[in-house]
Amino acid sequence: MLENGANSHTTAASTGKMASPRDHAAIAVRVAREQWETTLDYSPGSLEELDGAVDSLREDGLDGEDAAELLFVFGCYLGEVLVRRLGGAWVPTARSALRDVSPWPMVVALPDGSTWDAIGKAYRRLELGDSEYLPAFYEAAAGRGPRR
Repeated sequence: MLENGANSHTTAASTGKMASPRDHAAIAVRVAREQWETTLDYSPGSLEELDGAVDSLREDGLDGEDAAELLFVFGCYLGEVLVRRLGGAWVPTARSALRDVSPWPMVVALPDGSTWDAIGKAYRRLELGDSEYLPAFYEAAAGRGPRR
């Protein structure tokens, strides 16, 4: 459960459907504003703020299980930046090249055919630290750095 009582797995009220990665990303925007007083605007630059929020969870001694819902929505935000800025799309992991690698339900597919596990990346950032720097993930996806 997120701090304010919201649950990241809530349904979209108007449709009765399960929340989409875009809906989860919107939760991340709200949580970042409420808990860290920071603005996430879906720009690549906002990933610095997201990385800092994950790092603060790490500094507080939380692990992936303790911060599971936050990390899930943060991963959806990271993926949504790839979708919006790089022309990607959320696809079911089972239908992607990452089907045998990622345990998460959705990954981002880019127009160049590459697939990116943004949700898993958020978890790895918490668990492994600075080596999983979130802005570098975006840069790699954009073709500007090593793939991670």
